[in-house]
Amino acid sequence: MKSDIQTSVIVPGADISACFWQEWEKYKDYLYRCCLKWMGNPTDAEDALSQAMLKAYSEFQKSANRIDNLKAWLTQLTRNLCLDIHRKIKRGALPVADFEGIVAEEKLASQEETPVLAA
Repeated sequence: MKSDIQTSVIVPGADISACFWQEWEKYKDYLYRCCLKWMGNPTDAEDALSQAMLKAYSEFQKSANRIDNLKAWLTQLTRNLCLDIHRKIKRGALPVADFEGIVAEEKLASQEETPVLAA
């Protein structure tokens, strides 16, 4: 029985960048669904997918000839990136929603209080 997963991504003489983007388009929706499952909400999933795309493109340039199963490679890279994001959040990185509360608590200078506007 033949698998529909492509095992040879790079054709000799082909443009590596074009090959990557062609393959990325095939798996983008699948990877988004994975990110949604791992991250928990659409906004974080989109952010994680964007980061995964950039990292995958960079790594693909270096190791394209060593990748046997691109879908598995992209899935693993994306999963690891999602785990890294969760670790950063757990270490205390502030979500954007909390940042607004901190600004209000510290009572930073408003536009009316800046020297440029006061003059």
